[in-house]
Amino acid sequence: MTRVLVALALALALAPSRAHAGAWTRDQGHFYVGTSYLRIQADQLYAPDFSRVPIVPYQQHLWTFYTEIGLVNRWLTLTTEGTLFRHNAIAEMGRTYGLGDWRVGAWTGLVTKPIRLAFGLTLGIPAGDPRPGAGAAGDPEAQLIARSLPTGDGEWDVEGRLALGYSFGGARRWPVYHYLVVEAGYWLRTAGYADSFVYKLELGTRFPWQVIDRFWFVLRLSGVESFASVEEAAMNATGLGNGVTFLAPGFEVAGRIFRGLGASIGLDAALRGRSVAAGVQLKVGISYQW
Repeated sequence: MTRVLVALALALALAPSRAHAGAWTRDQGHFYVGTSYLRIQADQLYAPDFSRVPIVPYQQHLWTFYTEIGLVNRWLTLTTEGTLFRHNAIAEMGRTYGLGDWRVGAWTGLVTKPIRLAFGLTLGIPAGDPRPGAGAAGDPEAQLIARSLPTGDGEWDVEGRLALGYSFGGARRWPVYHYLVVEAGYWLRTAGYADSFVYKLELGTRFPWQVIDRFWFVLRLSGVESFASVEEAAMNATGLGNGVTFLAPGFEVAGRIFRGLGASIGLDAALRGRSVAAGVQLKVGISYQW
C-alpha cells in the first residue's frame, strides 16, 4: 500500500515545460523549429502543503518539439509545441511511456517601439494518455501505479499571456547586448482542474567578443500559481493535474552553430513548489531558424 501511495503522489510531479513565442513575433515567411530532450530525477516531492517529502526515486524523460511561423508581419505568429515521447519511471515499481500533450497558439504584436508588447492565446490538446494501464497481466497494484504515471492530463485548456520585451546595449558606452522579457498570463483549465496564474522573467546577455559573441547567457525565473486549495490538490491531483505550483530559477546557454542552426543547454529547479518533483531538470536542445 505504501508503494501505491507514493506512486499516486508522484503523479503530481509531471507538469510539462511550456514554450512561448513571446514579445518578438516573426515576420511573414520566417520560422523557428526546435527539439529538446529534458530529464529530471528526484527523491523528494513538494507536497500539497508546500513541504518537501521523501519519495521513491523518480525519473522523467521528455522529447519535445516547438515551432513558430510568421504569417503576417507583427500581427500573426503561429506556434505549435508538444511532447513526442514521454517516459515516467518509479524505481523498481513501474514505468509508462508514450505520446504527451500538444499545444497550438497564436501571437500578435500590440506595440513594437520603444518596447515590444505581444499577446498570445494557446490551446492545450490532450494528446497524451491520462489513464495508462499495466497490460492484461498487471495486478491491481500495478494498474494503479501505471494510472498514477500518465503521459497527458486528459483536459482541454486555454492560456492567455501578455509578453513584454526590451533589448538594449551594443553602444560604445555599453557594448554588451541584453534583452529583457516579462510575461504574465491566465491559464483557464477544464475537467475539474483549478485555473492558474503563469509568469516569467528572463534576462539574456551576449558579449561582443569574437567566438563568445555566438552565445547568449540566459537567466530565467518562471512559475505557475494554481488557485486550487490544499484540499483540492491533495484529493484531485491525478496525474498532470490539479494544484501544480512552482517558482523555478534557471540558467541556459544558447549558441549559434552555423547560420540559423543553434543549440542550447540549461538547468532549472523549483525553489518553491506544490505537487511537483523537488529535483533539477536538465534540458538540451537543437534548433533552426530563418
